[in-house]
Amino acid sequence: MPLKSTGFLLLLLGCLRAAKMEEVHGMVGGNVDLSCISPEKKYFDLSKTLVYWQTKDNVLLNSYIPGEDTSKYVHLKYQNRTSLTLEKMEKGDFSLRLFNITTEDELEFACIVMNKSNAEFFFSSIVNLRVAANYSVPIVDDKTNNTEVIFTCTSHNGFPKPKVYWVNKTDNSLLNQSLQNDTFTTNEKGLFSVSSVLKITWTPNISIECCIENVNLQQNLTVQSSFLLSPGGSFNRQTITTPPNQLKPPEKTSNTVFFTIFGILLVILLMVVILSRKLYKKKHRYGDYTGPQGNRQMAETTEYI
Repeated sequence: MPLKSTGFLLLLLGCLRAAKMEEVHGMVGGNVDLSCISPEKKYFDLSKTLVYWQTKDNVLLNSYIPGEDTSKYVHLKYQNRTSLTLEKMEKGDFSLRLFNITTEDELEFACIVMNKSNAEFFFSSIVNLRVAANYSVPIVDDKTNNTEVIFTCTSHNGFPKPKVYWVNKTDNSLLNQSLQNDTFTTNEKGLFSVSSVLKITWTPNISIECCIENVNLQQNLTVQSSFLLSPGGSFNRQTITTPPNQLKPPEKTSNTVFFTIFGILLVILLMVVILSRKLYKKKHRYGDYTGPQGNRQMAETTEYI
């Protein structure tokens, strides 16, 4: 069957309309399985089965036609990069293994399983492949004069194109993106590098954070840069890098403050309990019971020191 005949393309269009979409994620340079599993658990006679894996633009990744070498139909960029497993196909699993993922593989792939005898399709599926690559840990440089401070945040070799945010750490407010100028470049592998320049008005104490967001990984890389005016008049610079998707470490004094407050409250509570017991023994004797109403009134008028 010609892979690009008009009849096949019409059939492909009909199959894709009926197919369900599945999304998978893969890392650049890694491997991924594109799922295509029969909804019905049954045995497939591969001598009567046709399988096609291709993009919506009819770029063929792999195919199975009984008794025929289909490698000549495979697009050049997918040569020797995919595999189908006959044993799994007989059991209804027509999933495709894609090797050495590249940034160009972020596409929708269609799987079509057909009856060779009458060209009717058994089932089809669509897989949306999201490709990602980790960005390097951001580096922030700064320079200042008497009027403004210029911060430059750089990160390299990630995918997809990142989103860059600057945060004022004094109040955790997001800085207006009109204050920053982002420059993106790509290398021969399609990986992005970013350089973001932020210009803000000079103040004696500045603390900002650069955030590089990778949408496909749902990951944020952040680095905080501060320079604070010391009592002696000199500036102290500090840089803090936060691991991906992890909360920043608490301040060193937070645990000390917590236990100090807890200890004070515990001492006060013990004093109240002791005084209450003494007052209770002094005010209450056997035979003095006046009922719930009397006890409630007494409790309301009793002063605890």
